Amino acid sequence: MSSANAADVDIGILARNQPISNNNGEALEEPVITTSRRDVYDSIAQGFDNCGNCCYEDIADGSTTSPAMPSTIGLRISGWGNVSLPIVDEQASKLKSVATHAAGSKKKGGDGEKKNVPVYEIGASKIKVQNPQFNESMGNLLDTVAYKLGVSLTFLSAKLDKLVYMEKGGYIERRRDDEDDDNVLGTLLIQLPSKFTGGEMTVYNASVMNEGDAEESFKFGLGAGEKATYSCHFACHFSDCEYEMAKLRSGSRVLLRYSLRYKQTNPVPTAGLIGEKTSHLLRSLNGLSPVDRMVVIPLEKQYRIHSLVNSGINALSNKHRRKAEALKAAGTDWELRIVNAKLEHTCSYYNCRSRASVIEIYDELGKCVTSEMSWLKKVVDFDNVDHNGMMLALDDENRSSCVSNWGACKSERRTYYDDSKKIYRATFLVSYDPAFETELKCLGGCGGVAEVCQLIVTTRDYVLLDRVLAVVSSKEKSKFDVKSCQILLQMLLKSRKKTASRVALVSNIITGLSSSEEPDELLYDTIIDAVEKFCHDKLGDAIEVLLNDVVRKRTKDITFFLSRMIFALKLNTRIEGETALNYLEAATNDLPRSLAHDIPDSTVSIIMNMISTYDDIDLSNMVEACLNYFHRGAAHHSLQTMLDRTHLLEQLLGSEKFGSLQASLVEFAADFARRAKFFTTLESKAKLLLEGEGRDVFIQASAFVIEFGAQTQWDEFGKYAIRTMDLFSAFINAVVSVRGQGLLRDVLNKCLVQYSITAHDTSICSWTVKKRNEPDIPPTPSLHVQKILELCPGIVQSVDKENRLPLHYAAAAASATASFDVFMTIFEANKDAASIRDPVTGLFPFQLAACHHNYAASFSLLLANPNLVSSAVTGASDVSDRKRKRSS
Repeated sequence: MSSANAADVDIGILARNQPISNNNGEALEEPVITTSRRDVYDSIAQGFDNCGNCCYEDIADGSTTSPAMPSTIGLRISGWGNVSLPIVDEQASKLKSVATHAAGSKKKGGDGEKKNVPVYEIGASKIKVQNPQFNESMGNLLDTVAYKLGVSLTFLSAKLDKLVYMEKGGYIERRRDDEDDDNVLGTLLIQLPSKFTGGEMTVYNASVMNEGDAEESFKFGLGAGEKATYSCHFACHFSDCEYEMAKLRSGSRVLLRYSLRYKQTNPVPTAGLIGEKTSHLLRSLNGLSPVDRMVVIPLEKQYRIHSLVNSGINALSNKHRRKAEALKAAGTDWELRIVNAKLEHTCSYYNCRSRASVIEIYDELGKCVTSEMSWLKKVVDFDNVDHNGMMLALDDENRSSCVSNWGACKSERRTYYDDSKKIYRATFLVSYDPAFETELKCLGGCGGVAEVCQLIVTTRDYVLLDRVLAVVSSKEKSKFDVKSCQILLQMLLKSRKKTASRVALVSNIITGLSSSEEPDELLYDTIIDAVEKFCHDKLGDAIEVLLNDVVRKRTKDITFFLSRMIFALKLNTRIEGETALNYLEAATNDLPRSLAHDIPDSTVSIIMNMISTYDDIDLSNMVEACLNYFHRGAAHHSLQTMLDRTHLLEQLLGSEKFGSLQASLVEFAADFARRAKFFTTLESKAKLLLEGEGRDVFIQASAFVIEFGAQTQWDEFGKYAIRTMDLFSAFINAVVSVRGQGLLRDVLNKCLVQYSITAHDTSICSWTVKKRNEPDIPPTPSLHVQKILELCPGIVQSVDKENRLPLHYAAAAASATASFDVFMTIFEANKDAASIRDPVTGLFPFQLAACHHNYAASFSLLLANPNLVSSAVTGASDVSDRKRKRSS
């Protein structure tokens, strides 16, 4: 995003009646959005030379990032000797005897006479520091000064000018150290252990003007009170800055004044030059929106844990430390963290994927703060800013993944298919504005937003809610989860206000629900309560946004759409008009366009409850859409799913509200027969079902196949029904127990007479009789029919609704699948059937068999009863006579 585009971004939600506050409840001025992260990185890309502070102050005891200087200095002054610190009253007079009043220390008193202010100086020639550790620590201190002022370590050095001693009442008026030497960059003051109060130091930077044309100023306490007593402090500033020291209220202080010299003179850095260079980065940081006030700077290498723990920011190389200090100088109120992270970069023939994760987080001192700042692990995004990440790629080839920011690959693994997986580990600088920590926490996704929402509800902080809504509206991954949405709406419902601002809040909460989340029943009920309170006309647009989200509807099962239908039906009972029924129609229309999934166990009961609860509303379209949904996903349906469909169809037929459901039943018969192959492979499960609670529903499904199926479905169902003997026995026993002999006869007629159990799809071994120490007895091809005859001997004398006998079906079976043995088994059980014509075709069974090329069966019938030929001829003659009489 360019600066111009970023400036046009409006992330506000409501006009506020009160100022925005930070995480501590303090008033906070909301930033004017003029820049983006790309502007920050563009500023950084210009380099870090002369990017720093005009002045700096710190304690030098090792408790901060500044180096530790020994508290025992070993100070020796010519004409006096060794000086112990802090100076006590007995030593003060002796020190003043070898010192001179500081230049300009004579001031006019109340009587007009000039009096000396108790500020004294001793020249550098009379001063000696005997502790070698002090001199060694001076090198580290100069490094810190160089980093803080933004100048080069190589060119910077310090020369002792004098010792300054101040007593109670002493002060230094505002002044500027004018140096004749062009190589002098600024001043370094090292305050030795001293016991005093007051004496605040103020540094003025005239090159930067604040509001009201006031020059920029910085106040340094230099440890006044207890801290200064046992530790050294230091302060540094550029030569073009002015400074002053307030009057000491008590005690005394000792300072060593050094001139900071710079070898490079073209030009020597000044506060003005430093401010100008730093201002670019400062402006780009200050112009960021609240949700963007975090930047990630790659260091392209990994720093070891022990180095960071022992040294913190001081463990960084010169180049990396300058980056860190530049960020600290520009973002004076920002926090800096050092982050160790890992990247797994996988490349295949089709694409490349990257997964980055934060391992550890350290503060500037090297303290591991990973557990305290767990939110930061979720927030830091190592992706490209072009993809809403927080980094820029270092080269164009890796703009999408930013792999170039991670330095050298630590390990690589290749698979057989030549996919590669590379592991990178690197250290990053993460700088963020803690004043907008709330917004940044929300970048951790729904979980981060949920934590803040819980705080909002607890404190009823509407200003904080407004801030969160700003993030939710501008960042796709920072949305409400169902619970957050619900508790926020409930909070607003408890409010008595019905103002436009409250309505706007409710609308934005509803539209802020994550696309990966769908309202549960409780949230839908809460939305209905909100509609009843604030009026549907005002919330209708938000509800439509919620329901029309394409991403939310993707790859959802039927219960998703049923819950929306229930929401519409409930809403219809609470508001006037037919608007809610439009939502019902939309959900019904969406169902056929969705991918069909397995059906959850509760689906049938949900649909039937809807029908019984809202019996005054026509739900025919909803029922039809659900049944079509089941049919489209049948190829993947489990046995339980098919049984659920059976139960639903049975219930719908029983309600007598939805007609015959002929088309849906035909579709079900085809689906169930087709899936029978997979059911029978789960023999133990299917057998358990046939002998248990699911028996009745399974038999009802079989009845639907018989009644609404065609020959193709009957063939499929029968082929897999005889797959194993145990399963077949359980099946026919269940049929007789549930539906009686009539359904078993129809199953025999339509599904079994055309098959032999020696067919290739049947598990022969399960039908084979096996006895120990005896040869196996293979089954006869008609053993399945024999099993039926043993169970119901009279079944072959029973006619179906077309008055056909089992022998008629056996004779008409196609020769390609029909078994002669099956035919003869049925014939032997009812020989009289051979002389009974088929009521459908008017043919005798031997004629039927011949028409279907079952010549062996036809011949066997004639051998058993030759008179059938004369009966067939007589019957044919009678038919001819009747035709002649009708024609005459």
